[in-house]
Amino acid sequence: MANQPKIKAHSLTGRITYGLMQEAFKAVKRNRGAAGIDKVSIEMFAANLDQNLQALMRDLKEGSFEPLPLRRHYIPKNATEFRPLGIPAVRDRVGQEVLRRLLQPIFEPTFHDASYGFRPGRNCHQAIQAVLKLHEAGLQVVLDADIAGFFDNLPFKIIMAAVAEKVADGNILRLIEKFLRSGVMENGAFKPTTVGTPQGGVITPPTQ
Repeated sequence: MANQPKIKAHSLTGRITYGLMQEAFKAVKRNRGAAGIDKVSIEMFAANLDQNLQALMRDLKEGSFEPLPLRRHYIPKNATEFRPLGIPAVRDRVGQEVLRRLLQPIFEPTFHDASYGFRPGRNCHQAIQAVLKLHEAGLQVVLDADIAGFFDNLPFKIIMAAVAEKVADGNILRLIEKFLRSGVMENGAFKPTTVGTPQGGVITPPTQ
């Protein structure tokens, strides 16, 4: 049987509407979170919401959007280690949420059925239930494995190639790469990002 042609999404930019911008902001507001390096809080962004969303929508659609560097923040991982987070500006989080809402329907069907992390309608309790069902079916061994720093070390080329397999909208692809390359501000110094997806933003991907 001949290989079926791959169907790509071509016109995602045209789906960026003011209604989508509003829904994206509502999601960011629900998730709360601290301000980025511009020190603009969610409440400050909301004080002039219509103008901020209109300007952001225009920049996203025209391709002139430029994300700010992430603000580095560390949280305890265990008694001796800390996990680095990258905190985007509120404006950038709204932009990321817009992209997430455009991309999720495209990539969600490609995830493995046994994947439960950070997916709509799925949670850790369901993952435990799935493991218990496998145990009841007679399986006795559980392998607990973790790839240290996996998302922090993914080459941009691999990330962009995976997205480009499904998305042909050049503006959307450029926006994604801009977010990946936005860099990090740490202790007053700018550090460029050359690999990985910083944890703490909206578009950190789930494991397939």
